[in-house]
Amino acid sequence: MDQMPREELNANPRVVPLCGDVILFDCKRAPTDNIRTELTFCRFSFKREERGFLKASDGSTVLSVKSSSHVDIVKCQRATDTRSRAAIPCVLVTKKSGKRQSFKYSLLSLSTSDILEPRFEFTLPYEIKERLCILHGPTVLWSHDNTVFYTSLQAQGVRRIPMRLPHSITAELPLHTGQICVIGLQGSDNNPTTNRTTGYLIEDGHVFDGTVILPHPYISITLCILVVSATREDGVLACGVVTATSNQQLVYIDNGEVKDTCQLPFDEPRTIQLLNTGRNGCLLVVFFQGGHVCAVWKDTFQVYIFFIYLFFCKMLINLVEI
Repeated sequence: MDQMPREELNANPRVVPLCGDVILFDCKRAPTDNIRTELTFCRFSFKREERGFLKASDGSTVLSVKSSSHVDIVKCQRATDTRSRAAIPCVLVTKKSGKRQSFKYSLLSLSTSDILEPRFEFTLPYEIKERLCILHGPTVLWSHDNTVFYTSLQAQGVRRIPMRLPHSITAELPLHTGQICVIGLQGSDNNPTTNRTTGYLIEDGHVFDGTVILPHPYISITLCILVVSATREDGVLACGVVTATSNQQLVYIDNGEVKDTCQLPFDEPRTIQLLNTGRNGCLLVVFFQGGHVCAVWKDTFQVYIFFIYLFFCKMLINLVEI
């Protein structure tokens, strides 16, 4: 079995961790004819006896049969499937042609039987360049021209939230309904002092005071967010969140009030995950651009350890059963 190259684990943004495995996606011309463009994947599993990640499976699917087409991977991310309630690896790709001024996007997911399945497609007159994420559903959500757009099978086409948000952040709430939330500053571009923090649940269109999740000053500096607890009674939300900021800080906020902070060892955080280690407690694991990882104890908010992604995967498998 092939072993996964260390450099792929350390820095490749097309790596998705899932249930103790590491899945690497790539997009390239088919070696047989150099015309077809294929999306390929390799699943690697950690083997204790080999002390490394070994290839467990691989596969591919054809994305284009035109030599003039240019296909790229835009985003790889794990998301919860509403049908199976399980976490699945998702890949968003774009197909561009020199003759057209439009961009065609396709979302695919990798099934438990290692089959790349197309989910949905959508076409835009512009290229997505601002904040983009793949969330519960799966749902693709992005920003363009101070407006937040999203699409999914349930949305049946591209939709936008009915407000302009010059600065926004997206979060997933651990609720039975209304799970995808957008928080942003709503107001006048000419008079920023009138801006107010507004929250919007895209599933039911509920608008609420966004400061119950993020205080006003944190909207523009938050780079990623994890909602660790949420309740909703009579339309009123109460949330506990952890954010990583551009000031290289990890911040715990409870119902809009800052409760704890700690300094992060790296900049450019990409995502935060909660890891339950059992009797040892819970870790907040922060992934950074470039492959670094930092773990912080949730109860004490003390940095536990920081390392490159390869060693995080080894520690993860030794520490807990995912």
